[in-house]
Amino acid sequence: MSQFRINDQVRFRVMTAEGALTGHGQIVKVFPAGQSHWLHVRQDDGAVRMLYESTTQLEHLEPEPA
Repeated sequence: MSQFRINDQVRFRVMTAEGALTGHGQIVKVFPAGQSHWLHVRQDDGAVRMLYESTTQLEHLEPEPA
């Protein structure tokens, strides 16, 4: 089971062929995949990025007060 849930706010850092990619957003889907999970994270611009939990540095962000 993933430690992350739908609607969690997260910050991420992942290595790509072009180098490190960082960002933040809200988890909108969680799919089990072998020993880890795919997390679909909606970013501020509306783009959804798929992140593999076991190869991505992720941290929970505290919700902003209303």
